[in-house]
Amino acid sequence: MGTFDVEPEVGTIFVAQPLDYEMEQRYELRLVASDGKWENETLVVVQVVNRNDEAPVFSQTEYHSSVMEELTQLPVFILEVSATDPDQEADQTALRYSLHGQGAGGEFTIDEHTGRIYAQRRLDREERPAWRFLVLATDEGGMGLTGFADVLLEVRDINDNSPFFPCPALEVDGCFIGQVPENSPADTSIMEMHAMDLDDPKEGRNAMLTYSIIKNIRNEINLNLFSINATTGTIYTVLRSLDRETEDKYLVVVEARDGGGLSGTGTATIMVSDVNDHPPIFTQTAYTTQMNEDMEVNSEVLVVSATDGDEGENAVVTFSIVGGDEERKFFVETDKVNRRGVIKLKKKVDFEKLHERTFNLTLKAEDADFFSLAYCLVQVEDSNDHAPVFFPQFYESATMSEDVSVGTIVTQVTASDQDSGQNGRFSYSISKESDPYSQFLVDQSGWVVVAHSLDREKISQHRLMVLATDAGIPPLTGTAIVMVTVLDINDNGPEFEAPYKPVVWENTAAPQAVQMNESSMFLHAIDRDTSANGGPFSIRLLLLTSDATNFNLTDFRNGSAAITALRSFDRERQKEYRLPILMIDSGSPPVSSTNTLTVIIGDRNDHPHLPGHTHIVVYSYE
Repeated sequence: MGTFDVEPEVGTIFVAQPLDYEMEQRYELRLVASDGKWENETLVVVQVVNRNDEAPVFSQTEYHSSVMEELTQLPVFILEVSATDPDQEADQTALRYSLHGQGAGGEFTIDEHTGRIYAQRRLDREERPAWRFLVLATDEGGMGLTGFADVLLEVRDINDNSPFFPCPALEVDGCFIGQVPENSPADTSIMEMHAMDLDDPKEGRNAMLTYSIIKNIRNEINLNLFSINATTGTIYTVLRSLDRETEDKYLVVVEARDGGGLSGTGTATIMVSDVNDHPPIFTQTAYTTQMNEDMEVNSEVLVVSATDGDEGENAVVTFSIVGGDEERKFFVETDKVNRRGVIKLKKKVDFEKLHERTFNLTLKAEDADFFSLAYCLVQVEDSNDHAPVFFPQFYESATMSEDVSVGTIVTQVTASDQDSGQNGRFSYSISKESDPYSQFLVDQSGWVVVAHSLDREKISQHRLMVLATDAGIPPLTGTAIVMVTVLDINDNGPEFEAPYKPVVWENTAAPQAVQMNESSMFLHAIDRDTSANGGPFSIRLLLLTSDATNFNLTDFRNGSAAITALRSFDRERQKEYRLPILMIDSGSPPVSSTNTLTVIIGDRNDHPHLPGHTHIVVYSYE
């Protein structure tokens, strides 16, 4: 398809491809009109009008320049940029330049007509060694299209910064601290003093540093104690004459000077560290202490201490037992901070064993290289450490009936105590918790007897805890268990299984079965005695009152019975009926009991209400 085309029916010429003024400014078109037999043609000339479609182009995509720092004759010319407008017939004088980015409008400006860039402020390489910004060129007097280029400006260094010693971490003794052991040989490296210079190390000798000591320490024969490497700043010992006990800290002033003659100083703190040349010494050569034989394991027996003329790790003292404790009854915990040894009990001791009444311990205090000894006498004192012991510890007496007479012997218990004297004397008693009703007692010979009547229905088997308590301070107690099984006698009559409150509704035709409660139609009997003295039961209704004549009882001979109402009732005449029920168990001999069953007459709404009145008295205190 060509650049232009025509509508065949109407003759409209239209643009078919994009036009480019820079490629073609004039087109001559031959237009033909035809009716199929005849035709005619004409010449159409199309003039292409130019428009601004090309942005200005810089001579370089990136400009590089440099400027010296700290120049004060402002403004300072830096460089000139140039751009052209590719549009044909464009007005090249209509280009306008501008800056954007770092420092634009502040540190740097540009002449919008010439493209000359100037520094308007004093530049400091240590603050910013390089600047990078954009320069723009806009045609049509700054209102058209824009082209851009990068400008990279390097700030060149001058020697305007003195060396200084940066403090890595401020401590109690200063910024620069070195350690050297006492008695170190000559030329021992102690520490490195490192100075900084903010000038450019690539620019001549502005940042090339040389170190020297301007304030040294001299010994008694006026010789310097320290030297320094001029290049690295490393400080060394000069003589083998450092003694921590004489002086443990030195201050040395070091100077760093750059190639331009500027200098700075820093103070080195040299700490003389200790070497282990003193043994630990006990504060006492002999110790004496007492302890009770009932002392608990890990309890403190005695505290010993030692001194050491050294310091730090060389003065760390460890305590131990090296003699007199073959069975390892004791151990020592070391308090390294306070140089103390805490002697503690590792195993229980027994005063009753003759060889455990006195211990002669040999103690050792040692550091990394030296040690010393001391002696400790531990005397064990007797204590009440044995409780009375029953033998046997479990007794089971013969069974006895619950109607056994008071004073009946149950059994005899025996106990012994390994202690002697007051600690070995003991007395018997029965724990209140095991005999809540005080039905038994024990005498000081160990005889356990019945003290009060027994009741199998309360407790069918007694588990008595008999105590043997000695007279020691504090007293110790041993225990034994006495089992007493109580046999049943028929001493309880039958009773209702539940507190029945049956309801019979008034105006209901007879006969009417009486429901005992929500879950049962029948009356059930129980007996707190054992089954041998329990059912089967005999249940009868005693016709002793007029109330009983209105009901009938049917005994099923299996511990249950049914009650039947024999007539209709009126609640307004009588609200309840009390029925005496006789129940007899099958024990030998049998035991009977009479329980009263209360039958409540339920109300129905069978009476109209009547007028009523009340009398109200009102008091007014106003």
